[in-house]
Amino acid sequence: MPAPQHRAQTPNARRAALQLRSGLALSYSTLSHAHAPGQEVQAAAGLHLVMVLQGRLHLTFGGQAQRLGESGQAELALISLHRPARFERKDAAGLAEHRLSLQISQQWLDQAGLRLPSRHLGAERPRMGRALQDLGRGLLGQAQAGAATGLARLRLECQCLELLSEALSQAEQGAAPSPPERMQLARELLDSGAADHWSLADIALELDLHENTLQRHFRAAHGCSVFEYLRRRRLARAHALLRQGASVAQAALEAAFESPANFATAFKKQYGISPSQVK
Repeated sequence: MPAPQHRAQTPNARRAALQLRSGLALSYSTLSHAHAPGQEVQAAAGLHLVMVLQGRLHLTFGGQAQRLGESGQAELALISLHRPARFERKDAAGLAEHRLSLQISQQWLDQAGLRLPSRHLGAERPRMGRALQDLGRGLLGQAQAGAATGLARLRLECQCLELLSEALSQAEQGAAPSPPERMQLARELLDSGAADHWSLADIALELDLHENTLQRHFRAAHGCSVFEYLRRRRLARAHALLRQGASVAQAALEAAFESPANFATAFKKQYGISPSQVK
Protein backbone atom coordinates (compact mmCIF):
# COMPACT_ATOMS: atom_id res chain seq x y z
CA MET A 1 0.00 0.00 0.00
CA PRO A 2 1.15 3.63 -0.40
CA ALA A 3 3.95 4.74 1.87
CA PRO A 4 2.41 6.54 4.85
CA GLN A 5 3.41 9.83 6.37
CA HIS A 6 4.80 9.66 9.88
CA ARG A 7 2.14 9.90 12.54
CA ALA A 8 2.63 9.53 16.27
CA GLN A 9 0.98 6.40 17.63
CA THR A 10 -1.08 6.14 20.76
CA PRO A 11 -1.90 3.01 22.80
CA ASN A 12 -4.84 1.02 21.42
CA ALA A 13 -4.78 2.95 18.14
CA ARG A 14 -7.08 1.27 15.65
CA ARG A 15 -5.43 2.64 12.54
CA ALA A 16 -1.96 4.09 12.19
CA ALA A 17 1.04 4.54 9.92
CA LEU A 18 4.67 4.72 10.91
CA GLN A 19 7.84 5.45 8.95
CA LEU A 20 10.32 3.21 10.74
CA ARG A 21 13.40 4.25 8.75
CA SER A 22 14.11 5.59 5.31
CA GLY A 23 12.54 3.16 2.85
CA LEU A 24 10.68 1.03 5.41
CA ALA A 25 7.15 1.92 6.52
CA LEU A 26 4.39 0.12 8.40
CA SER A 27 0.66 0.78 8.36
CA TYR A 28 -2.12 -1.19 10.02
CA SER A 29 -5.77 -1.14 10.97
CA THR A 30 -7.81 -3.15 13.45
CA LEU A 31 -11.15 -1.49 12.76
CA SER A 32 -11.46 -0.16 9.21
CA HIS A 33 -9.37 1.44 6.50
CA ALA A 34 -9.04 5.13 5.76
CA HIS A 35 -9.55 5.12 1.99
CA ALA A 36 -12.99 5.95 0.67
CA PRO A 37 -14.13 3.77 -2.26
CA GLY A 38 -12.99 5.30 -5.53
CA GLN A 39 -10.24 7.35 -3.87
CA GLU A 40 -6.96 6.79 -5.74
CA VAL A 41 -3.51 7.56 -4.37
CA GLN A 42 -0.04 7.00 -5.78
CA ALA A 43 1.78 3.92 -4.49
CA ALA A 44 5.57 4.28 -4.47
CA ALA A 45 7.88 1.93 -6.35
CA GLY A 46 9.19 -0.97 -4.33
CA LEU A 47 7.80 -4.04 -2.61
CA HIS A 48 4.39 -3.88 -0.92
CA LEU A 49 3.53 -6.59 1.60
CA VAL A 50 -0.17 -6.71 2.50
CA MET A 51 -1.44 -9.16 5.14
CA VAL A 52 -5.04 -9.63 6.21
CA LEU A 53 -5.52 -11.57 9.44
CA GLN A 54 -9.24 -10.95 9.75
CA GLY A 55 -11.79 -9.52 7.34
CA ARG A 56 -11.61 -9.07 3.57
CA LEU A 57 -9.61 -6.70 1.40
CA HIS A 58 -10.33 -5.70 -2.18
CA LEU A 59 -7.71 -3.37 -3.59
CA THR A 60 -5.99 -2.55 -6.85
CA PHE A 61 -2.44 -1.63 -7.82
CA GLY A 62 -2.15 -0.14 -11.28
CA GLY A 63 -5.66 -1.36 -12.05
CA GLN A 64 -4.86 -4.97 -11.17
CA ALA A 65 -7.15 -6.37 -8.49
CA GLN A 66 -5.97 -8.13 -5.36
CA ARG A 67 -8.53 -9.83 -3.10
CA LEU A 68 -7.47 -11.18 0.27
CA GLY A 69 -9.50 -12.93 2.96
CA GLU A 70 -12.32 -13.95 0.61
CA SER A 71 -12.16 -17.54 1.89
CA GLY A 72 -12.32 -16.44 5.52
CA GLN A 73 -8.66 -17.40 5.98
CA ALA A 74 -5.69 -15.15 6.67
CA GLU A 75 -3.84 -14.25 3.45
CA LEU A 76 -0.73 -12.39 2.34
CA ALA A 77 0.26 -10.74 -0.94
CA LEU A 78 3.64 -9.43 -2.09
CA ILE A 79 3.19 -6.85 -4.86
CA SER A 80 6.17 -5.60 -6.87
CA LEU A 81 6.12 -2.09 -8.33
CA HIS A 82 9.02 -1.14 -10.59
CA ARG A 83 7.55 2.34 -10.90
CA PRO A 84 4.83 4.25 -9.03
CA ALA A 85 1.30 3.01 -9.66
CA ARG A 86 -2.26 3.99 -8.76
CA PHE A 87 -3.60 2.39 -5.60
CA GLU A 88 -7.27 2.10 -4.67
CA ARG A 89 -9.32 0.35 -1.98
CA LYS A 90 -12.48 -0.99 -3.58
CA ASP A 91 -14.33 -2.19 -0.50
CA ALA A 92 -16.34 0.27 1.55
CA ALA A 93 -14.70 2.01 4.50
CA GLY A 94 -16.03 1.04 7.93
CA LEU A 95 -15.83 -2.74 7.50
CA ALA A 96 -14.00 -4.58 10.27
CA GLU A 97 -10.50 -5.76 9.42
CA HIS A 98 -7.21 -6.73 11.01
CA ARG A 99 -4.69 -5.74 8.37
CA LEU A 100 -1.07 -4.68 8.20
CA SER A 101 1.10 -3.48 5.33
CA LEU A 102 4.82 -3.01 4.85
CA GLN A 103 6.19 -0.71 2.16
CA ILE A 104 9.83 -1.33 1.23
CA SER A 105 11.51 1.02 -1.21
CA GLN A 106 13.69 -0.06 -4.13
CA GLN A 107 16.68 1.67 -2.50
CA TRP A 108 16.16 -0.23 0.76
CA LEU A 109 15.97 -3.52 -1.15
CA ASP A 110 19.14 -2.66 -3.09
CA GLN A 111 21.01 -1.91 0.13
CA ALA A 112 19.83 -5.22 1.59
CA GLY A 113 20.97 -7.11 -1.51
CA LEU A 114 17.40 -8.03 -2.48
CA ARG A 115 15.75 -7.78 -5.87
CA LEU A 116 12.22 -7.14 -6.95
CA PRO A 117 10.71 -9.87 -9.15
CA SER A 118 11.22 -8.97 -12.78
CA ARG A 119 7.58 -8.24 -13.58
CA HIS A 120 6.02 -4.87 -12.76
CA LEU A 121 2.77 -5.36 -10.78
CA GLY A 122 3.73 -8.97 -10.17
CA ALA A 123 1.94 -10.46 -7.16
CA GLU A 124 2.91 -13.51 -5.12
CA ARG A 125 0.85 -15.25 -2.47
CA PRO A 126 3.20 -16.99 0.01
CA ARG A 127 1.75 -19.84 2.04
CA MET A 128 0.21 -18.44 5.22
CA GLY A 129 1.33 -21.09 7.68
CA ARG A 130 1.44 -20.83 11.44
CA ALA A 131 4.79 -19.02 11.52
CA LEU A 132 3.64 -16.17 9.27
CA GLN A 133 0.34 -15.77 11.08
CA ASP A 134 2.06 -15.70 14.48
CA LEU A 135 4.52 -13.08 13.22
CA GLY A 136 1.71 -10.96 11.80
CA ARG A 137 -0.35 -11.07 14.99
CA GLY A 138 2.70 -10.32 17.11
CA LEU A 139 3.60 -7.34 14.93
CA LEU A 140 0.05 -6.03 15.01
CA GLY A 141 -0.08 -6.31 18.80
CA GLN A 142 3.28 -4.59 19.22
CA ALA A 143 2.25 -1.77 16.88
CA GLN A 144 -0.98 -1.21 18.81
CA ALA A 145 0.91 -1.03 22.09
CA GLY A 146 2.72 2.06 20.84
CA ALA A 147 6.24 2.15 19.44
CA ALA A 148 7.07 5.72 18.45
CA THR A 149 10.49 5.95 20.12
CA GLY A 150 13.27 4.06 21.84
CA LEU A 151 13.54 0.30 22.29
CA ALA A 152 9.87 -0.29 21.51
CA ARG A 153 10.37 1.22 18.06
CA LEU A 154 13.50 -0.87 17.54
CA ARG A 155 11.62 -4.04 18.49
CA LEU A 156 8.85 -3.10 16.07
CA GLU A 157 11.35 -2.66 13.26
CA CYS A 158 12.93 -6.04 14.06
CA GLN A 159 9.51 -7.69 13.92
CA CYS A 160 8.83 -6.08 10.54
CA LEU A 161 12.11 -7.45 9.18
CA GLU A 162 11.37 -10.91 10.59
CA LEU A 163 7.94 -10.90 8.93
CA LEU A 164 9.42 -9.75 5.63
CA SER A 165 12.14 -12.40 5.79
CA GLU A 166 9.64 -15.20 6.43
CA ALA A 167 7.31 -13.98 3.67
CA LEU A 168 10.13 -13.83 1.12
CA SER A 169 11.35 -17.25 2.21
CA GLN A 170 7.89 -18.74 1.71
CA ALA A 171 7.59 -17.03 -1.68
CA GLU A 172 10.91 -18.54 -2.80
CA GLN A 173 9.62 -22.04 -2.10
CA GLY A 174 7.36 -21.74 -5.12
CA ALA A 175 4.14 -23.60 -5.82
CA ALA A 176 2.16 -25.23 -3.05
CA PRO A 177 2.79 -28.97 -2.61
CA SER A 178 0.30 -31.47 -4.03
CA PRO A 179 -2.13 -33.30 -1.68
CA PRO A 180 0.12 -36.42 -1.50
CA GLU A 181 3.12 -34.20 -0.74
CA ARG A 182 1.15 -32.37 1.94
CA MET A 183 0.14 -35.67 3.55
CA GLN A 184 3.78 -36.74 3.62
CA LEU A 185 4.60 -33.40 5.28
CA ALA A 186 1.75 -34.03 7.74
CA ARG A 187 3.15 -37.45 8.60
CA GLU A 188 6.64 -36.04 9.09
CA LEU A 189 5.22 -33.32 11.35
CA LEU A 190 3.38 -35.86 13.51
CA ASP A 191 6.39 -38.19 13.62
CA SER A 192 8.63 -35.34 14.79
CA GLY A 193 6.69 -34.90 18.03
CA ALA A 194 6.35 -31.16 17.46
CA ALA A 195 2.55 -31.44 17.17
CA ASP A 196 1.94 -33.68 20.20
CA HIS A 197 0.06 -30.92 22.02
CA TRP A 198 -1.35 -29.09 19.01
CA SER A 199 -5.01 -28.86 18.11
CA LEU A 200 -6.26 -30.02 14.72
CA ALA A 201 -6.64 -26.35 13.79
CA ASP A 202 -2.93 -25.76 14.57
CA ILE A 203 -1.86 -28.73 12.46
CA ALA A 204 -4.09 -27.66 9.56
CA LEU A 205 -2.76 -24.11 9.78
CA GLU A 206 0.84 -25.30 9.64
CA LEU A 207 0.02 -27.26 6.47
CA ASP A 208 -2.06 -24.42 4.98
CA LEU A 209 -5.20 -26.57 4.77
CA HIS A 210 -8.76 -26.44 6.05
CA GLU A 211 -9.31 -28.90 8.91
CA ASN A 212 -11.86 -30.97 6.96
CA THR A 213 -9.57 -31.11 3.93
CA LEU A 214 -6.67 -32.25 6.09
CA GLN A 215 -8.74 -35.02 7.69
CA ARG A 216 -10.10 -36.24 4.34
CA HIS A 217 -6.73 -36.38 2.57
CA PHE A 218 -4.91 -37.79 5.60
CA ARG A 219 -7.41 -40.65 5.98
CA ALA A 220 -7.13 -41.42 2.27
CA ALA A 221 -3.32 -41.45 2.46
CA HIS A 222 -2.78 -43.19 5.80
CA GLY A 223 -6.01 -45.05 6.56
CA CYS A 224 -6.81 -43.24 9.79
CA SER A 225 -7.56 -39.80 11.17
CA VAL A 226 -4.85 -37.36 12.17
CA PHE A 227 -5.33 -37.97 15.88
CA GLU A 228 -5.61 -41.75 15.46
CA TYR A 229 -2.22 -41.66 13.76
CA LEU A 230 -0.81 -39.35 16.42
CA ARG A 231 -2.10 -41.60 19.23
CA ARG A 232 -0.61 -44.73 17.61
CA ARG A 233 2.75 -43.03 17.16
CA ARG A 234 2.81 -41.85 20.77
CA LEU A 235 1.91 -45.34 22.01
CA ALA A 236 4.63 -46.87 19.83
CA ARG A 237 7.10 -44.47 21.41
CA ALA A 238 5.90 -45.49 24.88
CA HIS A 239 6.16 -49.18 24.00
CA ALA A 240 9.76 -48.72 22.92
CA LEU A 241 10.59 -46.87 26.12
CA LEU A 242 9.02 -49.59 28.28
CA ARG A 243 11.11 -52.23 26.52
CA GLN A 244 14.19 -50.12 27.27
CA GLY A 245 13.36 -50.27 31.00
CA ALA A 246 11.44 -47.02 31.54
CA SER A 247 8.74 -46.96 34.21
CA VAL A 248 5.08 -46.75 33.24
CA ALA A 249 4.94 -43.17 34.54
CA GLN A 250 8.03 -42.17 32.55
CA ALA A 251 6.71 -43.78 29.37
CA ALA A 252 3.34 -42.06 29.76
CA LEU A 253 5.01 -38.68 30.28
CA GLU A 254 7.45 -39.07 27.38
CA ALA A 255 4.58 -40.10 25.11
CA ALA A 256 2.67 -36.91 26.03
CA PHE A 257 -0.09 -38.63 28.03
CA GLU A 258 -1.07 -36.42 30.95
CA SER A 259 -3.04 -39.16 32.72
CA PRO A 260 -1.41 -42.54 33.49
CA ALA A 261 -4.88 -44.10 33.60
CA ASN A 262 -5.71 -42.85 30.09
CA PHE A 263 -2.32 -44.04 28.94
CA ALA A 264 -2.89 -47.53 30.35
CA THR A 265 -6.34 -47.76 28.72
CA ALA A 266 -5.10 -46.64 25.32
CA PHE A 267 -2.03 -48.88 25.54
CA LYS A 268 -4.05 -51.99 26.35
CA LYS A 269 -6.50 -51.22 23.55
CA GLN A 270 -3.67 -51.06 21.01
CA TYR A 271 -1.37 -53.84 22.27
CA GLY A 272 -3.74 -56.14 24.19
CA ILE A 273 -1.64 -55.99 27.36
CA SER A 274 -1.14 -53.42 30.10
CA PRO A 275 2.02 -51.24 30.12
CA SER A 276 3.33 -53.09 33.19
CA GLN A 277 3.31 -56.38 31.26
CA VAL A 278 5.80 -55.17 28.65
CA LYS A 279 9.15 -56.94 28.96
